[in-house]
This record gives sequence, C-alpha cells and structure tokens, in this order.
Amino acid sequence: MHIFLIRHGETEHNVAGLLAGVSDSRLTNHGRIQTERLGQYLAAHRNLRFTRIFASDLQRAYMTAEQIQKHQAMQWPEAGVPDVIRLALLREQDFGSLELVPWASRRAQEAINPADPSYRPQETTEAMARRADTFINNHVIPLSVSSLVAEQDSLPECVAVVSHGLFLSILWKTLLTKFHAGTVVLGPNVEVLSHGRPLEYLPSWSNTGFLEMTIHHQNHSGRSEDSASRRPLTTRTGDTLPFVGCRVTVHTVNGKDHLSDLRRARGGIGSSPYDAKQKSLDGFFKRPKNG
Repeated sequence: MHIFLIRHGETEHNVAGLLAGVSDSRLTNHGRIQTERLGQYLAAHRNLRFTRIFASDLQRAYMTAEQIQKHQAMQWPEAGVPDVIRLALLREQDFGSLELVPWASRRAQEAINPADPSYRPQETTEAMARRADTFINNHVIPLSVSSLVAEQDSLPECVAVVSHGLFLSILWKTLLTKFHAGTVVLGPNVEVLSHGRPLEYLPSWSNTGFLEMTIHHQNHSGRSEDSASRRPLTTRTGDTLPFVGCRVTVHTVNGKDHLSDLRRARGGIGSSPYDAKQKSLDGFFKRPKNG
C-alpha cells in the first residue's frame, strides 16, 4: 500500500504569520498554484492512480485534495476517480484562545488570561494523538488488510491524506507506534540532515510538501505471506501490533519537486487570498482574437 501524507497549500494566515489551527484559512493565489502543481505532478509526472483521497474538512486542505482529484480525472478520464473524503479527524491542532495570534508574539500570548470566561484551552498533543489513532484504526488499517487479500489484477491501494503541518507530525508519530521496531527503513533518496535524529522527528512539511511511503506485506524472507502464515508482532509490553508482518519504506520526506521552478507573483497578487470567481491572471493579459 502506497501512502502520501500531504500538507495543504499556502494560506492567507501562513503569509501573515498567524496561528490558524481550526480557523478556516483561505488559500492564497500562490497556494492555489501550488495545489495545481501538486495534482499535475502526482498524476502526469508520477503516473500515480489514487484509490482513496482523505482530507481535513477545513477548506485549505480539502481544496488541495480536490486538485489532486481533478488531475486524477484528467489523467484517467474513463476510470473511476475516488471522492475526497472530508474528515474533522484530520483537522489542525485547535489553538483555543491563541487562534489567529501571531506565531512570534509571546507578549500577545502571555496577555491571554485563562480566568477570562471566553478563554478556550489549546488542544493537547495527547488529544491530537487520539484523533490520529482513530483515523489510522478506522481508515488506514482496513485498507492495509484489504490490500493483502486483494486479487492480483485489482488496483493497488494508493492513498492520499491531506492535512496540516502539526497534525501530520502527530499522525506520523502515531503511525510509527503500529510497527515493530526495525521494520521502518529509509529509501536511498531520503537525506537525513540531523545525524542521530529519532525517526519520529524526521519529517517536515512545506506547503504541499509530502511524505511518501510504502507499507509492504512480507515474511522474514522478504516474500509475500498469506493470512494463514502470519503471526501477530508484539511490543515489549505485550500489546499486539496491528500491522502484522509488515515493513515500511519511506521514499520521500517533504517532497516538493513540483515547486522547483515556481515563483510568487509580484505586487502582492501571489499572497492575496484566492477567489474562484476572479479571472485567472492569464485572462487579464490575453489578446483578443482577430476577426
């Protein structure tokens, strides 16, 4: 099973440097182009055919996912393209009363009074991990099981999960706990910049950056197993791990080849919120046809 953990495109609050967790930030014009580049890259350049597309129900994430879906349909017009499944489980961390406070403004954060009746606490890391665990148990593990028993001529599971930077980090860490130690390996294209850095802190996500991995079903000899020959792997505490007899290969960390030659439009246009009702920039500069 092939999985992509993808961050949404650039938003107005990213540009402004504000804490926007559950606030429904809009994509910028630059962010919109990032999402189009991503969708085209995955479909046309990588020739990937997604079987599932999950997204946070906040617009910056599901609009990014919709561009992936759009380019899937363009690449395989006669094939069935999966709907984007919007899930509140995949939302960003709720910053509570710190929503839309500047990231760098410690003074503004300290000015928030927990005794104020309108005060809302920030979502804890533990609460985010519970959401990540629910998503993995309800959506990822069933797909992993189905891919094991699928017929050879069926389409391999290829899954896109579009979410937010902080939550994706928690999702990755939670996913790692489902595998036996030593079964997660880095592919040859992954550069580890910090020597000795724990695996759970390896990835990062730029806007529309992605982590790409493959979950392999195999036995100790490297051959595919049937369900009758598999035995549950267990942790040191005796808990059964859900991904039985599996290995993970991480192929890409913060993949952004689709952005290699992208430049921001000048004059503040690129950083302005995207409006689908406006003409594209190209439309303002097209010359009228003769006759």
